[in-house]
Amino acid sequence: MHTPVQILLDTDMLTDCDDAGALAMLHVLADRGEAKILGVAVNGIDSHGLHGSVVSAINYHFGRPEIPVAMSPRGEEQTPVKPSSYSSSIYENYPHDGLRDAERPNAVELYHRLLSEAEDHSVTIVSIGFLSNIADLLAMDSGPALVARKVKGITIMGGAYPSGNEYNFDFSGTGPTTQAALEAWPETVPITFIGYELGERVITGTDYQAAPDSPMRRAYELAYDSINRGRPSWDQVAVFHAVRGLHSNGCTWFNAIAGKNRISATGQNSWQADPSGPDAYLELAVSADELASTIEQLMVTPPATLSL
Repeated sequence: MHTPVQILLDTDMLTDCDDAGALAMLHVLADRGEAKILGVAVNGIDSHGLHGSVVSAINYHFGRPEIPVAMSPRGEEQTPVKPSSYSSSIYENYPHDGLRDAERPNAVELYHRLLSEAEDHSVTIVSIGFLSNIADLLAMDSGPALVARKVKGITIMGGAYPSGNEYNFDFSGTGPTTQAALEAWPETVPITFIGYELGERVITGTDYQAAPDSPMRRAYELAYDSINRGRPSWDQVAVFHAVRGLHSNGCTWFNAIAGKNRISATGQNSWQADPSGPDAYLELAVSADELASTIEQLMVTPPATLSL
């Protein structure tokens, strides 16, 4: 049996529901022994002050209430502020740890603690939001060396390939933060990028119509009517790759295009192809429908605790 991939998830968990679907499928992969969730760092600011409770509610739903959930220390002038479309409903209607965002620990300190406790080259980071927590970690004196020693790799949902502007890299002035994070990232630790154009084609969410009530189902009801219309799976693709890689179960899911991502201060990315480059962005090696079906089955799988 393979050793579970040690995952540290960084999510905005704000207006879109793919974050909720991604965390759900990560828990299912953990139920199957493929992953271990070390902690969840939350970025951005929910104007309701509750998006950390969505993470906690999903953790409770899957029987893992002990997973630490921490918030970006940035203030409103330093990071995007948006009202979550589902945090208030989930805070009021589902079990969670009872904390509001302002009461949660510092996400950068959580990164530092979890990485310090980890074995060398053992942690995989999955970033499915803004890169503020990572930028702030790397701005610490000990940050780059800690990442270089402890992190095996990072999968980032961000950018458009081979070039373009994308929400996570440049929403509400986040371009300089994106640029700072990627320029400070140690070159010895590989980055895999999931582009907007890839996740946009992988539509999931409608299977929640037949699923029991849950925080994820509620998120898909409230965000863009995604339970009926479906929603692109940007964040789920990132989690899927981080845990299962390019190949799994006899199937090649993705092709990796090696090179280096160049980021401007506006957050625009431009890919510099290089077969020997340290990083890569992904292209689909299967049909979008085949990947969507596999991801959606994971998203709606009941918690293993329900069958105990």
